[in-house]
Amino acid sequence: MMRLRSWLLGSLAVVLLAATQPQAAPRLKITLSNQEWPPYMGKELPYDGILSRLVKEAFARANVDVAFRYYPNNRTLQSARNGTVDGSFGWAPTSERKQDLLFTQPVLHARMVFFQRRNANFPWNDLSNLRHARVGVTVGNFYSDEFNQQVKAGHLIPDMAPDDVTNLRKLLAGRIDLFPIDMEVGQYLIARNFQPRLAQQLEPQNKSFWVAPLHVVIWRKHRQGPELVERFNRGLKALQDSGEFDRIVAETRAASLAYHKPIKTQ
Repeated sequence: MMRLRSWLLGSLAVVLLAATQPQAAPRLKITLSNQEWPPYMGKELPYDGILSRLVKEAFARANVDVAFRYYPNNRTLQSARNGTVDGSFGWAPTSERKQDLLFTQPVLHARMVFFQRRNANFPWNDLSNLRHARVGVTVGNFYSDEFNQQVKAGHLIPDMAPDDVTNLRKLLAGRIDLFPIDMEVGQYLIARNFQPRLAQQLEPQNKSFWVAPLHVVIWRKHRQGPELVERFNRGLKALQDSGEFDRIVAETRAASLAYHKPIKTQ
């Protein structure tokens, strides 16, 4: 009888202990829109690029599996805003975007600079100093509140193109004077889309006009939207605290830079 009582008490203790332990969150599966923005994002890049890998790894640490669906640049964000996919990533917040999207903590920051033709002279201390400069912009991209204010004031003349490489070609041809883009992305695209004799004709300015935060965004009407944001933020912090974040960035950057695709003839 004593043995039976001991066994029952022991079993009850195990049940009570299990009941008080935090339960692991159920595993979720989501689809995020992606685009070509090497070396941060790209279908043919190792791990789909630096930012893509970080997003997947952070979500994985919070029990979320991520699949990518690739779109042209000007449709990538819209697919998240209308709920075609669960969300997207690599976007800076704006009041307009916040109407349709929930934003996580930033994953990385883009150093936005102006590229120009070599030896061109477009000095500035304030963006208003670039009065009447023809500036290439990519449809769907946001270049800071200050940039938009200068456009509205007529100090900057925007010239639209569907993608970044087209803008770089326009810059090379003299159809625009400046093109704003992340320093690393601009250098990567030039090196892999132009022959060396043409690539050397383009250069970035030395100073940045904006350091842009790159967030994951989730469709605001998603029934698990706030939970996905919370899970991602938790997974991102775990990734950063473990030291794995910096290792992944360095490893994926090296793999992306070593990736070679034939340069298109210009």
